[in-house]
Amino acid sequence: MIPSRANNRPAFFCHMDKIQVNIISGFLGSGKTTAIINILSQKPADEQWAVIINEFGKISIDSQTLRSFSPTGIVFDISGGCICCSAKGYFQENLEKIVQSGSYSRIIIEPSGLGGIDMVSDLVSNMPDLKLMPVICLVDIYGIENPRLQLNPIYRMQILKSDVIVFSKCDLITVLAEQENLIGKFKLLFPGKKHNLSTSVNIFLSYLSGNDNPKNPEQNNFRMNLPANSNLTDRNFKEENFIFTSDTIFNADHLTCFFIDRPQIVRAKGHIRTEKGWNLFNFTLSGCTFEPCQTKVQNEIVIIVEKSEINLLHTFRAEVEKIIAPKL
Repeated sequence: MIPSRANNRPAFFCHMDKIQVNIISGFLGSGKTTAIINILSQKPADEQWAVIINEFGKISIDSQTLRSFSPTGIVFDISGGCICCSAKGYFQENLEKIVQSGSYSRIIIEPSGLGGIDMVSDLVSNMPDLKLMPVICLVDIYGIENPRLQLNPIYRMQILKSDVIVFSKCDLITVLAEQENLIGKFKLLFPGKKHNLSTSVNIFLSYLSGNDNPKNPEQNNFRMNLPANSNLTDRNFKEENFIFTSDTIFNADHLTCFFIDRPQIVRAKGHIRTEKGWNLFNFTLSGCTFEPCQTKVQNEIVIIVEKSEINLLHTFRAEVEKIIAPKL
């Protein structure tokens, strides 16, 4: 039995208020964490929001990044499995903890890039203190033409089960006609999702509150009612975490080539030391980026592959010598 949070609520809550819950989904590397950082930077100063972030790997790279941009105590981390299946219990515990605290007016949920939406939506909808808002799905605009993504059942289901599509990484495409061409191809691939599309991250705040959404999204085929898909599971993927001492220095160019030359890798991320200092690196099917980050006590790398390619993970450490830069 979950105790009522009415007695613990701050003054800005009335006793009838429900906590609004926004699910921000998207496949591996679609930019969910970056989007949430942007959203939090625009949060009204008098509101307290909680963020539940779910990572498939055991090393919480995204959670560390989010905490570095967020006030203490708002990020709830669930790692080592997807909240739609193997980590479902931990997810419910975090939701109950947030409700019982009476401290938050909104919850933002970032499922794993390999996670579905149905179970998360159902659990939120069944908690009387929570109000589920339209589900947002980030789609990497560079990945629209990628056949590996087009055929991936998790990628497709995340799109079809969402109410709103926001294309990410559009700032990297300077020619508007190229953006429009890719979005046109997306509409052909997902004919039921021709509406509620956006290329601007600034649209998030209005969608979070529900102001720019139709009263009944289902009537417009925004969220498709589809039968369960037995392939929609994180069990088809395998992750491995690699830790190297802080005096290990990676050659960024060689590391980028290593991932690009191995199409079996669907996602890699971590905090690594390169010739230019410490970096947060992100590899997705649309490329590899490096951003300066705080000094870390060790190098941490997370690699995710399709389970059929698990042997690649076994050989990664043996090949590390090829991508380490000379000692400074």
